[in-house]
Amino acid sequence: MAQSAPARTKINTKVTQPAPGRPSRRPAGRPGPGRPPRGPRVSGEARDSVRQCARPVIELDFGILVYPPEADGEPWRPVFTENGQRKYRQGATEAKLAAKLEKVKERLQADAANMERPGADLIAHYLDPDRLPVDERWSRKHAHTQRRLCERFAAPVIGAVTCQDIKTWHTQQIVNAAPTAGESDRVHGMLSALVAAGIEGGYLTSPRLAMVHWQAEDRPLPAQRITVSGESALWVDRAEIPSDSDIGTLGRALGTGLWGSEIRFGP
Repeated sequence: MAQSAPARTKINTKVTQPAPGRPSRRPAGRPGPGRPPRGPRVSGEARDSVRQCARPVIELDFGILVYPPEADGEPWRPVFTENGQRKYRQGATEAKLAAKLEKVKERLQADAANMERPGADLIAHYLDPDRLPVDERWSRKHAHTQRRLCERFAAPVIGAVTCQDIKTWHTQQIVNAAPTAGESDRVHGMLSALVAAGIEGGYLTSPRLAMVHWQAEDRPLPAQRITVSGESALWVDRAEIPSDSDIGTLGRALGTGLWGSEIRFGP
């Protein structure tokens, strides 16, 4: 029986080690040459990691460090410090991570660490008496009114919404919920103060949230205010205007100390 020839081993003759000073490979997750990126990208200064010199890292504004995936299928991971705490995020793709980092940058730029809290916490902060100095605290009646307006109009709309996701269409719903124009004035006053307190407390960043007005829609409009057109109620008849001689007589009388019925005007 003839024996078969032994199998020949294939020897790899390609160079697998990178040249000195050159990266070993393209970071995973980045598109190859000639492939345009899809969606937003993470843009920043690329450098080597301090802890792992062979691992690339992208440094963004506000101290955000982004670690690209080391292998295909791994997520993108950013690290940043907010409100004294080290926080982490991750995105399945570079585009998804870039969208998440936009919210992070907004908070870090405005130093608004409470924007991730729900709107119920914003309302509680607004109603907290300790928010104001002792000599500027609300009266009992005003505090009761603000609490009633918040519970009736603001809480149903933004109570469960993350503060960073509150938009003008939310605040428009709050004002439109008022049944009458008069009640809407009180609701809008509460909303303006709520937005101002939220910006000061780091819950909100945009003052435009308070720039809304009541929309009547199919509800009855208040009666229009009647104004005087033409002659004003303060109009003075020419005959009632004192003459130059009367003004001179008054001046001479005041100079001599004459008062009351002792002063005579006219011919």
